[in-house]
Amino acid sequence: MIAFAVIALLLIIPFAIFDTVRSKDLSTTQKFLWILFILIAPYLGAIVYLFWGPKQKAI
Repeated sequence: MIAFAVIALLLIIPFAIFDTVRSKDLSTTQKFLWILFILIAPYLGAIVYLFWGPKQKAI
């Protein structure tokens, strides 16, 4: 279980931060607040962002 939690931490959180930074739908302030939330509450912040953050259109 601990290994799964560590792997999730190493994969989901950087992805959420990267996705936040490259999002064109968010202002600089919104990006800052999302990244701050992801860093303060890593699991919750990343999961909330991935489900309710800005949606990207599939090509």
